[in-house]
Amino acid sequence: MDAKAVRCPMHQQQLTDILLQALGIERDGYHFYRLASERSEDPGARDTFAGLAEDERMHFDTLQQQYRNAIEGAPWQSEIAWMRKANENDSAPPFGTRFHDRLQKQHVSMSALSIGILLEKNSSLFYQEQSKQPFPEEVRELFRQLAEWEDRHYQTLLRQDEALRDDYWQANRFSPLD
Repeated sequence: MDAKAVRCPMHQQQLTDILLQALGIERDGYHFYRLASERSEDPGARDTFAGLAEDERMHFDTLQQQYRNAIEGAPWQSEIAWMRKANENDSAPPFGTRFHDRLQKQHVSMSALSIGILLEKNSSLFYQEQSKQPFPEEVRELFRQLAEWEDRHYQTLLRQDEALRDDYWQANRFSPLD
């Protein structure tokens, strides 16, 4: 399928519907992470959630431009600058060591971490599915890149949760067997 096929009414409607859904996902993620950043008591957690909010905002802005192009019949933008932004901290746990030392008081951050894991996993799966739709390669490539980006968020948050979960439960006298 060539780039002109996106402009046919059937594919155009499918693409704009998907982009609207993606915009909602990114908007919700942005607001959630911004709220988590504002409510977290730990500076490392605040910074982590603020960084995730910024990523979601960049995703939203890019998708919004692609949506405008789709409804106006403008060409798809293949070069997306934000996709080239490397996150050097993806491999490191996002919260600092001070967070671990004060686990008993980190209910908001730990809950936000759990919810963020679900958001990122669902976002990654959504974009993976969209990358398989019968769109031109450049459209599928955007969805593949978004899926990878969201999967990196998911993996980072999951590692943080795994590193903290048992100690958090112990610090707060929570046991699934009680």
